[in-house]
Amino acid sequence: MLNLQINRLNLTIENAAGQEHRVRPITARAMTLLAERLDLRLIDEGGRIGTQNIERLNVPSVDVNLNQMSDEQAAGAIASAIVEALALKLKV
Repeated sequence: MLNLQINRLNLTIENAAGQEHRVRPITARAMTLLAERLDLRLIDEGGRIGTQNIERLNVPSVDVNLNQMSDEQAAGAIASAIVEALALKLKV
């Protein structure tokens, strides 16, 4: 199991008028999905990353339409983008 600590998470959210109340639950769910998916990725790849400290990780923009997506769909899209960015950085 991966021990992942995120000290600071910065999100830029645009055009979410009327949907602001969904941001916190979506973000919390995205972090849960991130942990699950990264663990699965490591298991699938047989990866062992040892101890690493990543000072900064930039994740490409994720387009979510809160008017058309459920919280789970939005969280999944965010988690997937972060997993891919971490996997590239960790080389797994």
